[in-house]
Amino acid sequence: MRWGLLFGLCWVLAGCSGGITKVIRPPESPISVLAVVIPPVRITGTHAPGWRRFELAQRQVEVGLRDCGDRLAFFGPSEVQITRWEEPGWLGNTAVPLLARSAIPVDQVVLIRTTAEQRLASSTQEREDAKGLAKGGVASEDRTWLLTLELVHPSSRAILAELTAQVTIDPFAPPTGEEEFDEAPAMTHLLEALTREALRIARRWELERQSVPDSGLTLALSPAISAAQPDAAAAQTDALQAEIWMQARAKFLSPWLTFDQIAKLARTVPSLVVVAAPGGGSVQPGDLILSIDGQPPLPEVLARKRLSGVPVQVRLGRGGNERDAVIP
Repeated sequence: MRWGLLFGLCWVLAGCSGGITKVIRPPESPISVLAVVIPPVRITGTHAPGWRRFELAQRQVEVGLRDCGDRLAFFGPSEVQITRWEEPGWLGNTAVPLLARSAIPVDQVVLIRTTAEQRLASSTQEREDAKGLAKGGVASEDRTWLLTLELVHPSSRAILAELTAQVTIDPFAPPTGEEEFDEAPAMTHLLEALTREALRIARRWELERQSVPDSGLTLALSPAISAAQPDAAAAQTDALQAEIWMQARAKFLSPWLTFDQIAKLARTVPSLVVVAAPGGGSVQPGDLILSIDGQPPLPEVLARKRLSGVPVQVRLGRGGNERDAVIP
């Protein structure tokens, strides 16, 4: 009876909105959500380097920080790994010690785990001359990305929602410029849309808390963070290739930056670069945030610290010197 009810409920709640198919499973017992964990994206059907899996998930984190980072704590792909994808609980997930250090109860955490499957389909279009005789053909290959995003409550081992969507890459589409730093921009945008929808669902169970006011800072993540991920060295075969690769990674992580800003960002050490800041503050444009309360300089770390409601101590790099500063 229990399985029959679950199947019926899922069937009723399944729907398709803007190309996204959703299956929502309300939890059997009440839950509260205080934090979201986003590990690296799992990519199947093609070889995917570790830095690519990290960067896609970091774009998901950025969606979360923009949409609800003032109320929910986020843990990102350079902090958390999954070794057992078939396990919906905490087994094989490295987030538990991190959550404990952050004083966040594990039963108030949801996990967004994403699988991106590449599917290739080859076809040949035969040609005929005026007499109807075959005169060769044109071969083409269609590349489709199938994205599956699961919203999981690991403490109860419950999958609260499953979202799926797919996009076929058009090889003849006019270039947009994104191809220079993203091998599949349509897939990336779809991934962001799925993440936004998953977070909208997760907020049904959001624990009420006062939102944190905006700091007024505009920050960009240094691509040196990507360079520290697995397989990154193989993408940088010489000095010129390394510079091109770092600029592409900077653009992928912060596509809103100008070319001049990208060129500067690509040469920075692992840090959060201050692009804009309110006047009169302790942090100025051009500063490098090298650490946050002794932790890595990641946007999700800074956002989590600010949720505590107390000023955050950071280590700044400015003009070749380092000093401590406080972000309110």
